[in-house]
Amino acid sequence: VNIFRLSINSIVQKFIVVLAFIPRTADAHGIEFYYFLPIPLINYLIAASTAIVLTFVVSSLFVRGYSPDHQYWRINILKWRFGKLITHWFVIFLVRLLSVTLFVLVISAGLIGDQHPISNIAPIFVWVIWWVGMAYICALIGNLWSVVNPWKIIFEWAEFIYMRCASGERLSRQLKYPKNWGVWPGVFLFFCFAWIENVYSNSVIPKEIALLTLSYSLITWAGMFFFGKEVWLRRGEAFSIAFTLFAKFAPLEIRIANPEICSHCSVECRGQDGVCVDCSECFNRASFVDRQLNLRPYAIGLLRKEDTSFSMMAFVLLILSTVTFDGFISTPAWMNIQNIFLQFVSEISIVASFGFVAFYIVFICIYLFFSLLIAVFGGGNYSVISIAVKFVYSIVPIALAYHFAHYLYLLLIQGQLIIPLLSDPFGYGWNLFGTASYRVNVKFVGAEFYWLTALVTIVIGHVIAVYIGHISALRIYRSQKISVRSQYPMLVLMIGYTVTSIWILAQPVISRG
Repeated sequence: VNIFRLSINSIVQKFIVVLAFIPRTADAHGIEFYYFLPIPLINYLIAASTAIVLTFVVSSLFVRGYSPDHQYWRINILKWRFGKLITHWFVIFLVRLLSVTLFVLVISAGLIGDQHPISNIAPIFVWVIWWVGMAYICALIGNLWSVVNPWKIIFEWAEFIYMRCASGERLSRQLKYPKNWGVWPGVFLFFCFAWIENVYSNSVIPKEIALLTLSYSLITWAGMFFFGKEVWLRRGEAFSIAFTLFAKFAPLEIRIANPEICSHCSVECRGQDGVCVDCSECFNRASFVDRQLNLRPYAIGLLRKEDTSFSMMAFVLLILSTVTFDGFISTPAWMNIQNIFLQFVSEISIVASFGFVAFYIVFICIYLFFSLLIAVFGGGNYSVISIAVKFVYSIVPIALAYHFAHYLYLLLIQGQLIIPLLSDPFGYGWNLFGTASYRVNVKFVGAEFYWLTALVTIVIGHVIAVYIGHISALRIYRSQKISVRSQYPMLVLMIGYTVTSIWILAQPVISRG
């Protein structure tokens, strides 16, 4: 019998005391729902794989060219009253003020509030509302993070005050950023964040969260101080890189109509097409008539002609391996692997760290291997690294799909904990907004809904990835025949990851708290 067991664990499995907000009849390791799959799991895997193959066939037959200047339909919503309202300076100021207030609140609660993870706003806000929720918003709507990033806002305020006091002199030293660094600082910092999320046992302790946030803040502000705000946001600030990457999938973009504005930009913001898209620095400097806030097709931003680096490829694969590892370490398969290693190593954190690093290395090796096959099938005119870099954006919809599928239940169920915590963020027994007595509704989303939503999301993500890969191949090889042939290995890779991700989601969840 095929049983899909869903558990409200994942990122915050570590604070099992979630039961403080959930009926006492629940199991002490999370809330579990059993959903009997109406058909065997293998049938779902075959159906999902078939959908991907059909997408490949349809794309090969009917998508036979691409627009060299990459034109696509756009609707400038700044022409609408609503568009003007949401970009009004006062609205933006209020949103930013709220962001900084929440930032200070989370750090303060972590430092001086109740250290019980469920009684303090810091763990739920950071791991569920911010990390999971912001990723959803940036991917499904637009790059909200570029507006509400508290590190960016606080640095801008500090720079404004400094310029007033220092006769216009900028706060940043504007040192030349080493070109060969790429986004490696961002890769390293995101790697540390992912390790903390998946391995570090104290990642839900409020004080630890506050101290880690302060440490990251110092690193971020130091990067902005030495290299410039925009340079560091695009190269070293891990979350700006991640959320900007997710926003390439989104249906909203900001665009500058006058290219002359970009001549004053601190970084090269225009793609190979000479168009400035999603550059907040230019957008903030431009007059209203030169600004555009456009609706566009989903995922079209991933097809813009941009210079992509090997370090960005490493960043994309790190995101994908991280979310996959987060799902895998809650399965019986990982428990079996862990038990084998624990015969030789006494610390679970060491085993988990080894698994986390190994997962990332394996993902890179597999991707480079299939890039080699693509290069061979494409005629051998491009190096493996060149192919790997050129096709890496086709991986983004897969990463987003699995992020959405893996964390959806977490956001909808454990995310409800933010309701009582807003009334009592420090755990002092307050009831500021009258919501402190709210209890989590575990029946808000059923297991059947989650399973079907996750399944469809993963398939759609891979279908879009196949399409983007095909367009990328046409752009590289120009020949329809060679482009289709070069994508045979990528098709195998897509099917392989589809099967793997659905299999992980269908596994019984083992608490690692």
